[in-house]
Amino acid sequence: MRIIRNSIALLIGLICSVSMFSQLPVSFGVKAGINLSEIQKIDDNVKVGFNIGLTAELALPSNFYLMSGLEFTTKGTKGKNTIIDATGPMSKATYNAIYIQLPIHAGYKLDLVPGTKLVFRAGPYLAYGVGGKIKWDITNYGESDFFNDHSNRFDFGIGGAVGVEFSNKISVNLGADQGLTNISKDTSTKNRCAHISVGYKF
Repeated sequence: MRIIRNSIALLIGLICSVSMFSQLPVSFGVKAGINLSEIQKIDDNVKVGFNIGLTAELALPSNFYLMSGLEFTTKGTKGKNTIIDATGPMSKATYNAIYIQLPIHAGYKLDLVPGTKLVFRAGPYLAYGVGGKIKWDITNYGESDFFNDHSNRFDFGIGGAVGVEFSNKISVNLGADQGLTNISKDTSTKNRCAHISVGYKF
């Protein structure tokens, strides 16, 4: 959690400093959307989840911008014939993890018609696991915490999105994140997530 707090403080300081010296506008907003997530190296099906949070955008010259924010996002998968904590093969298992995520993206806006822009952005993200469960069904039902002594709460990766912005207020974005940190300390499994979201800037 300290990594997230330090990252947020650094981000706020960076935005305030750049805005103060360059007089460039910073806009804040909200976003919400749907996730389609999976875990690499697991025989799985895509799991439907959600993302919701706050956004901060710093406008730069020549239609470039920096985008960040703080969001709750769900990740995980629906596994088939998987193994959880060495307890044995599972007929069905649902992995549901909840993260607080901080993206740090650079982007560009391309004018299409007056009031409408095509937007691109990409960059790294930091995330910290705050909850979640693993539920399975072998001969009977069972569940355990997603984050335990064998898992990593911290997740780091890269992501990007493309979308359309209307009247500098409303945006619709389609994107994806690829985790680079192992979810489990004992395996090389990683998060992967596609998402669609709608945002509104104040």
